Amino acid sequence: MIMTGQLLQHCNTLFGARAALYQYEAADVLIAVYPPTKRRGWWSYVTLELHRTGESECVMYSYRFEPQIVAHLADVSARIIRQWEEGRERVQTGSVYRLEQPVAEKSILQHVMAAPLDFEEEGFDYFTDGRVVVRLLMLHAIAHDEADFLARHGFAALEELFVRKGVDSLDLMRHPVVGGGMEQSEDDRLESNGSS
Repeated sequence: MIMTGQLLQHCNTLFGARAALYQYEAADVLIAVYPPTKRRGWWSYVTLELHRTGESECVMYSYRFEPQIVAHLADVSARIIRQWEEGRERVQTGSVYRLEQPVAEKSILQHVMAAPLDFEEEGFDYFTDGRVVVRLLMLHAIAHDEADFLARHGFAALEELFVRKGVDSLDLMRHPVVGGGMEQSEDDRLESNGSS
């Protein structure tokens, strides 16, 4: 519990606010929710006790408060805990989890993908109490076709596509960058370059 308090303080300092704390039956983890500040114009949602199984925590973001994100984080946390207990498998960059429902009301994004914390200050993505090092990863909301693309071509290819297409990672209402006719042309481009 000491590590959880230290991690909470670490997040409070970075986000410049005090968190509202939530806990769901789906997983035995606290989830801290930070409101926007003058310096940060978005909501931040952080797991605080997931580090006990795999030494990682997950972060999600949105432009407006989305209560479903707290439930999604609890559900994904429960799956991360199970995969750790069953096979000592950690969440890592490129891990994908299908959500029970879209990430937000009226959104078509129904998966989350673990990714580096590109929005945060240098050094925030790792925290230590001097004994254990905890890695913080963003859970980036993605569409089904994007999850398929990730499975076929890998994290680096999807990340490069997001950069090229100017994907706003905090926009939960965004349209996918693959699918609806774009997927085939993107696959053809990758195959002609010898990527897989």
